[in-house]
Amino acid sequence: MELVNTKDGFNFKILKDKTLAVAAGVDGVFYCPFCYSQTSETEAKCASCGKNFPELIYYHGDDDTWIASGNESN
Repeated sequence: MELVNTKDGFNFKILKDKTLAVAAGVDGVFYCPFCYSQTSETEAKCASCGKNFPELIYYHGDDDTWIASGNESN
């Protein structure tokens, strides 16, 4: 699990086996949920920051954070 920083104007979109960031109101353009570099929905990890794309990103209300889980590198 890893903390995810949210960025204004972006939402998270769950695809088949990963969750990526998308710009609000823009379909078909995907971004890394960690560094917000543009990426392809077919990639398994970010070419810019090297992090694997998480399976899920969920909100943790107790401490007001977003957490990524799944697809951790070994």
